[in-house]
Amino acid sequence: MKFLELEKELTNGVMPIYQIYGKDAFLRETALKLLKKVALSEPDLNLTNFQGGDILKEGDDFFSAIKSYPFLSEKRYVVVYDFYPTAKDLKNKRYLEFFDNPEETTVVIFVNEKKCDALLKQKNVTIIECDKVSDTYIAKWIRDTALKSNVIIGQDACNKIIEYTSSEMTKINTEVTKLISFVGGNNEITVNDVDAVISKDVEYQIYELTGYIADLKYDKAFTTLKELLNKNQDKQVLFISIYYHFRRLLHASISNLSDSQLAEVLAVKEYAVKMARAQAKKFTPVRLKNICDKLGGFDGAFKSGDISVDSALWNSIFNVLIN
Repeated sequence: MKFLELEKELTNGVMPIYQIYGKDAFLRETALKLLKKVALSEPDLNLTNFQGGDILKEGDDFFSAIKSYPFLSEKRYVVVYDFYPTAKDLKNKRYLEFFDNPEETTVVIFVNEKKCDALLKQKNVTIIECDKVSDTYIAKWIRDTALKSNVIIGQDACNKIIEYTSSEMTKINTEVTKLISFVGGNNEITVNDVDAVISKDVEYQIYELTGYIADLKYDKAFTTLKELLNKNQDKQVLFISIYYHFRRLLHASISNLSDSQLAEVLAVKEYAVKMARAQAKKFTPVRLKNICDKLGGFDGAFKSGDISVDSALWNSIFNVLIN
């Protein structure tokens, strides 16, 4: 199930085994908190945490914990972080028995950043995906969080936060906390406050860079690129991010899929597709294709060792500008 479906599902109670996975650490921890709220009391007595690597080496403590009865609590909870067993690991008799016949009084929760296919294939495992949430949900979360501190925030400011953070809830949580402190209680967070407090996400700066290129504002394009270079030590990742951004614009320009369908195909937020489609209108499909071909050429030249990553970055931007 998706993260947004979890709260509704929990009205029917908790299942015996969960795999929470996804890149957004805030969503993973929020999902874990929601699960704990259902049937966990006295966590000091009824909650045990493990690291996945430890139980793969020696699982006695884990199997002992899941068989222990809760005390003054409806359920006992066992949480395992970063558990990535292979299919071979799970053929162990103790794991087979655990997945076939989970303990009725214990909830076991595996919390991973990445999906574990071996776990997906086991019986009685409920999946909670924490990769993406809608921007509507994010905006509501921002407003509700601000209201708890008697601070109001309008939709324009919410949209700006979402743009600057590329919809990453982990960063949004940090930035909203900073904004609330910045404006103080009984006040309003404005777009100007967002501009003053939040550092723009790299993805958003690449969006700005591309916009300057489309609008022929080459001085601002070079200034933004320099800012990106100063901020990011890994120039290879930056170059690839720019390349993939133009590929997204090309897909947005020529695809007949809906925003949500294309977002699923590209593994990005729906809002990112909407922004890409708006920006792609500033280019012709032919120009975007030429840009992607040239960036692809520089990508290949860099990977083959013909040019340095610095040359790939600067030459690609120069070629994009004159394209």
